Amino acid sequence: MKHTELALRRPVTTVVVFVALSLVGLLAAKLLPLEKFPDIEFPGIFVQIPYDGSTPEEVERLITRPVEEALATLSGVEEMFSSSDENQAQIFLQFGWDQSMGAKGIEARAKVDSIRHLLPNDVRRVLVFTGSLGDQPVLQLRISSEKDLSDSFEMLDRLLTRRLERIEGVSRVDLQGVDPREIRILLKPDQLAAHGVDIATVRDLLLRSNFAVSAGKITAGDQRLSVRPSGEFSSIGEIAKLVINDSGLRLGDIADVDMQTPERNYGRHLDKQYAIGVAISRATGANMVDVTDRVIAEVEKIGKLPEMAGIN
Repeated sequence: MKHTELALRRPVTTVVVFVALSLVGLLAAKLLPLEKFPDIEFPGIFVQIPYDGSTPEEVERLITRPVEEALATLSGVEEMFSSSDENQAQIFLQFGWDQSMGAKGIEARAKVDSIRHLLPNDVRRVLVFTGSLGDQPVLQLRISSEKDLSDSFEMLDRLLTRRLERIEGVSRVDLQGVDPREIRILLKPDQLAAHGVDIATVRDLLLRSNFAVSAGKITAGDQRLSVRPSGEFSSIGEIAKLVINDSGLRLGDIADVDMQTPERNYGRHLDKQYAIGVAISRATGANMVDVTDRVIAEVEKIGKLPEMAGIN
């Protein structure tokens, strides 16, 4: 009753207090970040290293083992699990609940970077995810069209992925259901047997022939020139003309060499039609609502480009 009597005796003060509380509530609603799932940190780190076009044995030998040895030196590691697939290496590290996954994620990336020279030159990315719901994509999009999109990776990467990754608050954009075209070399068993050539010889020859290394500098008077001998193939025709042995046998004589779209082992669909998925992840600390609004606005701009005509 005392509070009620006080409010009735001083109505102006009561109104001012309620107005102030309402203003604070409105201000908090604008400033507080909105999350579908509050960020919960699990004491683990997941390292993923894509390496397309390889075998599980090669991935284990060339990537998984060196990375495991480097990550094993991290302090506080309780358990480590790894798997080697034909297209990637995956390593999971579990820590105690008292460890900061943000700091451990930075340490893990530094460990991998320190042995980067031991990994194959064509390893493009090393992905490090902390055990946080914040690492999950905040937005999933679908792209569909009446025309075939299976060979549209380069166009979508240039027009969509790169533009979205430049948006403030976006950390990563992944295309799902479409891959860059790759060179396929289909060996002919009968021709291999007829010429006495084994698969290992062809593979090693291709690895030795497709290289790019720095050979230092040449000094000529006042000029210093960088030297970079390049043995990288620039066309499918060059690969087919690769000499296999001293008798002049060429790769095109024992194999079919062409450019193909990788076989898909999964797919995305929209309204019962094949579609391409776009997974967008936000940067740590970024407001999910603001990031989503900026992404949607940019997607609408991209959809108006002439190159995107007929693509929804």
